[in-house]
Amino acid sequence: MKEQDFKIILKKYEERTATQKEIDCVESFFDEMQKDGTKPIDFKYNLALKNRIYKRIQKNKKPAFIRSWTIAASIVILLGINFYSLIYNKSFSFFNSQDKIALILKETDLNQQVKVSLPDGSFVILNGESSIEYPENFNDTIRLVKLKGEAFFDVTKNINKPFVIQSGSIRTKVLGTSFNIREAKTTTEVVVHTGLVKVTSKEASVFITPNQKVIYNNKTNKLYKKEVNAEVTNLWWKEEVVLEKIKIEELAIELQKLYKIPFVFKTEEIKEAYFYSLRLSKNETLDELLVRVNFINEVKLIKNNNMVEIVKK
Repeated sequence: MKEQDFKIILKKYEERTATQKEIDCVESFFDEMQKDGTKPIDFKYNLALKNRIYKRIQKNKKPAFIRSWTIAASIVILLGINFYSLIYNKSFSFFNSQDKIALILKETDLNQQVKVSLPDGSFVILNGESSIEYPENFNDTIRLVKLKGEAFFDVTKNINKPFVIQSGSIRTKVLGTSFNIREAKTTTEVVVHTGLVKVTSKEASVFITPNQKVIYNNKTNKLYKKEVNAEVTNLWWKEEVVLEKIKIEELAIELQKLYKIPFVFKTEEIKEAYFYSLRLSKNETLDELLVRVNFINEVKLIKNNNMVEIVKK
């Protein structure tokens, strides 16, 4: 069911022209909100709409909690909130569902990395200038956390309680897997190491498996999927990684972030070349890396002022 379809059903429900199946759909949504114990966030009430709903409620003699939820749901719908995601993901992003639950916030400084253990046994490694917010205890239906910046997740499997990460404008949903999320100014990237991951934006959803990446573009609101070597995204937190058949362009992108210096290709065709085997150490200096890479590969990396040039030997 699309969001627009649900809006139509809600309108029919309000006008008392909905079928029994449509009535069940709307009321099941109200039931989910009641079970979750959530309260609506502050919003501006539409007086005319409120009066129409009130009259219909008087005719139906609905209980008090249904009256309040009907008003809230209908008004929020008119304000353009995405009910489709609320019904099927049960995240209720516009509700203050954590009112009575203590929230924990972990933050890192520049160049700091912190390992965070979550209430379900999952762990997260936060990169520098990042933060994660999560409840002291997850509820019975969902494990919801909020991320800013970059983090590596290793999620404990629980098929009855999805793990959901809200990062920027996308939502990443898993049951138990490991993956990396990096939120930047213009894009958000999700790279899967193990398991199956679902990434959802306002307009689309994409499933990705190991060695696949999804890039969300903040300007176009589009999701792009591509094949990658997932191990290369571990460079920022693992002591050592061993890469097999890694495209040089892909490696250069990660090395730029690791050493905080631009890697520039002299010619476009070099980007498509591969390193067939390469070991990288987190504590290795840039100069040490350049000497080793230049000795064993067909390309040459030259440090020139504040950048590294990549040329063919």
